[in-house]
Amino acid sequence: MSSIAISPGHYGVGTGAKDIIDEVAEARKVVDRVAYLLEKEGVKVYKIVDNRSKSQSQNLNYLISEHNSKNRSLDVSIHFNSSGNRTDQPLGTEVLYRDEALKTFAGKVSQAIANASGLKNRGAKKRTDLAFLNGTKKPAILIEVCFVNSLQDVIIYQSKFQEICEAIAKECLAFIAPNLEKEKSNLEQIEKEIQNNLPSIGNSNEQFTSPELKKRLEAILKDKKMIEVMIQKGISEQAINANWMEKLKNGSLSSADLLGLCTLIIEHQIKKCEKIMSIG
Repeated sequence: MSSIAISPGHYGVGTGAKDIIDEVAEARKVVDRVAYLLEKEGVKVYKIVDNRSKSQSQNLNYLISEHNSKNRSLDVSIHFNSSGNRTDQPLGTEVLYRDEALKTFAGKVSQAIANASGLKNRGAKKRTDLAFLNGTKKPAILIEVCFVNSLQDVIIYQSKFQEICEAIAKECLAFIAPNLEKEKSNLEQIEKEIQNNLPSIGNSNEQFTSPELKKRLEAILKDKKMIEVMIQKGISEQAINANWMEKLKNGSLSSADLLGLCTLIIEHQIKKCEKIMSIG
């Protein structure tokens, strides 16, 4: 799977926007949680935090250099916004991008944060004057989670912190691994069918008679690697067609398909053994 480099903006508490909350402290919390959520999904995450710089220019050079030194597919910078004086009005979330190809992705991230939290959606905004977006060499976005000087924003952010981080992680995951959600959905559907009944074939409505068998089968169906190995074995033995692997990858393989494929593979092995025995 592809990897992500993510960093909080700035280099020390007080060096970013500060009002009701401190941008630097909160950005680090968001980075930590988003990185954790992505790692749970098997994503390689490079978490870059600057604790050494003494100036803004040093900070930007450090972050850009560290991001560019990683073998990643996406660069993400987490920030919090400010409009100056404190306000009771909601101001919202926005995502900045430079390359036009990232406009849609940036918009999805902003919308996802708004949907998950209730923050006002300010949308995707193109910026060509930001060092981070100009200096990183992979697709990059800069997320302004909310405004530190908006009382309404801060209340929402603090109460919906987990949901905001989940929204960011989900959209980043969808960007670097667009087929993963479809594959997960397919495997979850297979698992659901197995939990309730045997895959429906013809008019069969029979259930498992052995709880242990059902438990073992559920474990196998959660193991995508095992399913891939099974199908690859059948293909290499010429027991099944190679297009079944493609069906697994694009999410169109059903539990009934899998049961049928396993039956064909076993049948092929039996016939192969019978042929060897007859020759002997």
